[in-house]
Amino acid sequence: MSGRTARLLGLALAAIGLCAFESKPPGLGLPLDCTVGQTCFVQQYVDHDPGPGVLDYRCGAQTYDGHDGVDIRLLSARAAEAGVRVLAPMAGRIKALRNDMPDHLVATEADRAAVARRECGNGVVLTGPDGWEVQLCHMRQGSVSVRVGDEVAAGAPLGLVGSSGMAAFAHVHMTVRRAGTVLDPFTAGPMADKPACPAGPAAASLWSAAAAAQLAYRDGAIIETGFAAAPVSPGELELRGGAVDGPASASPALIFYGRFINLKAGDRVRLTLTGPAGFAASTLSDPLERSKATYVSFVGKKRTQPAWPAGRYLGRVEIVRDGQVAESREGAYELRG
Repeated sequence: MSGRTARLLGLALAAIGLCAFESKPPGLGLPLDCTVGQTCFVQQYVDHDPGPGVLDYRCGAQTYDGHDGVDIRLLSARAAEAGVRVLAPMAGRIKALRNDMPDHLVATEADRAAVARRECGNGVVLTGPDGWEVQLCHMRQGSVSVRVGDEVAAGAPLGLVGSSGMAAFAHVHMTVRRAGTVLDPFTAGPMADKPACPAGPAAASLWSAAAAAQLAYRDGAIIETGFAAAPVSPGELELRGGAVDGPASASPALIFYGRFINLKAGDRVRLTLTGPAGFAASTLSDPLERSKATYVSFVGKKRTQPAWPAGRYLGRVEIVRDGQVAESREGAYELRG
């Protein structure tokens, strides 16, 4: 081979390598079949803090130390029972999968030990061209509907959302890698890159335009309101959110509750409840001392009469930030005599 030919070949190979390095996968779609902000919610982002602290891509705390992906949650394990589909966020080939781990919400050290080295639970690894790879975790036991070696299109169903592995709530965890490097799909950059703070909206993204619009960053969210016959706990709502039994005329209490994710330090929560015969109750929390990944608050009364008055009860919940209402939601309940 002549020197000139070798140089030309080297330039050609360099150009090919440059194209491969610069190429991007098709815009990533949502990895599950849901409507963000209504039936599913972003619970956690990639952690960009290289030390023991946490830092999401918008310089917030909506993550945990070392978290290498995006968690998109359902309202509860009960909501997952309906069968919410996990979708391929890009076209590619199934490289690996697991499908035999039970669904169980992790709550204790024994639970964590039981899934050690299998924290992803049931899921798939999907590879695309040029070293792109997406891993999806915590799918429902026995629901994975593809096999290793299958070629799948973007948006193809892969299985169902579950709570297998290291899952404290029903969700899909999605990690994006390029040639072994973990990337944040909201910035298109490596997890190791610490954002400049304060940060504005990301200049680049690996999401499709439609997915990016749904996944706009939110500083805290009300994900559920409801009425109950007794105080509700976070654990109960992770199991049965969206399906808690409402009060009856002889219930020992009449409760209106709000459920939140990713509240910020300093936020306050206000709840009010009104009803027939002058029924009224309200509460305003103290400012939160630290950020809260999940939070539950309620207001109501214990029954001191033979029965609750029949009629329409109205509840309202607000996130109060810097003296202003940042978000609110209302609910109504018809109590029959």
